[in-house]
Parts: sequence; structure tokens; C-alpha cells
Amino acid sequence: MKECHDSKWAGHPGIHRTLALIAEHYYWPHIGNDVEAYVKTCLVCQQDKIEQKKPAGLLQPLSIPERPWESLSIDFIVGLPVTDGFSSIMEVIDRISKYGTFIPASKVCPVEEAARLFLKHVVKYWGVPKMIISDQVTRFTRRFWKELFKLMGSSLNFSTSVHPQTYGQTERVNVLVETYFRHYVSATQLDWPKLLDIAQFSYNLQRSETTNQSPFEIVTGQQPLTPNAIMTGYKGPNPTAYQFAKEWQEQHEKARACLHKAEKRTKKWADQKRRDVNFKVGDLVLAKLSGILRNPYHKGLVRRYEGPFKVLKRVGTMAYRLELPPTIKAHPVFHVSLLKPYHLDKEELDRGKSHRVPVWVKVSYEKEVEAIHAERAVHRVGHRPRHEYLVQWKGLPESEGSWEPSEDYGNSEIR
Repeated sequence: MKECHDSKWAGHPGIHRTLALIAEHYYWPHIGNDVEAYVKTCLVCQQDKIEQKKPAGLLQPLSIPERPWESLSIDFIVGLPVTDGFSSIMEVIDRISKYGTFIPASKVCPVEEAARLFLKHVVKYWGVPKMIISDQVTRFTRRFWKELFKLMGSSLNFSTSVHPQTYGQTERVNVLVETYFRHYVSATQLDWPKLLDIAQFSYNLQRSETTNQSPFEIVTGQQPLTPNAIMTGYKGPNPTAYQFAKEWQEQHEKARACLHKAEKRTKKWADQKRRDVNFKVGDLVLAKLSGILRNPYHKGLVRRYEGPFKVLKRVGTMAYRLELPPTIKAHPVFHVSLLKPYHLDKEELDRGKSHRVPVWVKVSYEKEVEAIHAERAVHRVGHRPRHEYLVQWKGLPESEGSWEPSEDYGNSEIR
């Protein structure tokens, strides 16, 4: 088996091809089982070959808020033509009603400006949220909340949380706003700030496929009057105050139920392309370290996995801490998608010892990983999508979490 699998002329083929090479000249009882076990426990194959399986780690959806304006997502559209000092749009989306607030902002939009705009356009009408979801980590940290409470004249200790993670709703709104501008912007494109208010009105008027209601209906209980409604002499319903309040509450409950259904459908669809992988403390695993190498070697010729390493503990729901040797000074916490189980040959233990040159990773790190909360794909024009993980650092609040590239995270220095 060693000759027909390990030798250079054989080239470490898979189970079926190794069996075919052996079966041309040899036979013994249970030959198929023996070949399968031999190939499965080959350390070189485990380290070098890419797994042809679904990505590990199931989708971790966000919790559904109890009421409107309790949980908001914030994002920025940047790179717009400079007009009256504005060149970006601050988007604030209520997660349950999908109500959008579009605010013109400067290119950089420092913390002080972001807090002032948030107070003027959001807090003034709807109050302070319990949670903000944003991948704009540099803008929405504890400094943002300190500045906001300072503007409100409050000395209370605040507990509003900031979750630095991606949220698909704001990404979809970005597309809608940009499309709206393409429809109505002038040739110079300098009038986009003048279109922002009517763009917000138009967006909040449209009924959501998820809730079958418009943001206006969920937030205010009714659709606003439009020029068309006035011209056609629309009277509208005239319910009693009690009936109005009852219907409004029913709309909120219906919106939450629809969101729950949509979240379950999204998770079910996403998990079809993923697989749930769990390791126990003490298990031996192989870790993908190909992204850490800081050398002139061609990445395509570098073995995909290193190890085996022992699992020390589970970190959060999607990561594990490994026992790494002194030569690998990388973060010992790895996302489950970077790991795969190691298969040990219990009859020939020497086959588990690598005879190839070990990887020397001279990388240092300062902060310790507490947990991995989410993952995302960052699409770049002309390049393949870059996968990133949301890392929470030990001893720091969630607001100090950061998105780290998958090729670096768990493998190299995270700054």
C-alpha cells in the first residue's frame, strides 16, 4: 500500500485510485477496507488536500427585537460627489419595521458628527435604541455613545450595546438608494442631497415582501397621504382610538412573526450549504495555516493544513482553542471552518509523524480571542470575495470587536 500510494510515481491518489493501482497486481481479503483506512490516515494527504465538503459552521441569525426602534442597523454610502460639504449618506434602518432614515454626512463623519446627526434625525423622534448593528467599527464605539449622552446632557452610565457585524438589510437599502439616484439625479450628480428626503419617503412607502406592510404602516399605523391619494379624494378609514391602537399592535405582532419566519427560512437556506461540525476537548484536528506564511513561496504549493493539534476548549459557538507548538506563534483560536478532524493510524503510529520540513511561523500577537460571533464575504471589484470573521477580544467590550480576514484570523497577527 505504501508503494502504490506514498511513492512519487503513485502521487498520493485517493482511495479508489489507490485501490485500482493495487488491484492490478495484488489481492487479499478486505483489501478495500484496508486501502480506505490507509489512505484516510495518510498524514500527507490530510495536510495537503482540500476538503470537498460544505463549509463548516451553521448560520447564527440575529435575535428579533420586541418593538420598533429598539434595534437599529447603521451603514454609510460613501464616495458621492461633494455637494455643500456632503459626500456620504448615513443610513439608519429599524430592524423590525425596516423604516429607513437617510442623512447626508461629510466624507469622514467623525464620532462627534455621527452622534449629532443621530440625535437630530433619530433620537429626537424615536428615542435611544437598545442595540445598534454596524460594521463601521471605527465610527460606532463607546466614544459614539459617550458623545451622544453628552449631547443629551445625561451623566447616566449607559448600557446600550453596539454589535459590529454586517446586516443584509442595510446592504439591500444601499442598492435601492443608489438605484433611485440613478433614476433622478442630474447629469452633474451634484443634486443628490436634494433627492435624499424624497428618496426616504419613497423607500418607507413601499411594502416589504417579508412583512407585507410598509415601514410607514408598522411605525405609524397607516400609510401617509400621497399626491395621488389627495387627487383621487381618498377618505381613508376612521376607526376609534381603541380600534386604531389594537390594529397597530396587531401590525407590530404580525411584523415580528413575519421576521421570525424570514429568519428561519434564511437560516434553513444557508445551512443547506453548510454543515454542523463539533469537536470535543482532547480531539486531534488539522488547522488551515496557509494564510500565515510570510515567505516568497508560491501559496498554491504550500500544504493546506498543519497538525495534528489538540483541542483545548470551545470558544463561543463557532471556534476552538488549540494547543500549538512554540514554532507557531499565531492566535490559538480558530474558526470551525478552518479545522478538520485528524485520522490517526492506530496500528502504525509512525505514520502520524511528519517527515517534511515543519512550518516556521514567526508571527506575534497581543490580544486574546474571546469568541467569534459571525462571518461575512466582502465583495471587491475585480477580485475574489474576501471572507472575514467578527472577533471579540478578551477583556474588551463587544463594541471593540473587529472584522479580521479569514486568511489572517487564527493564523497570523491581528492588529
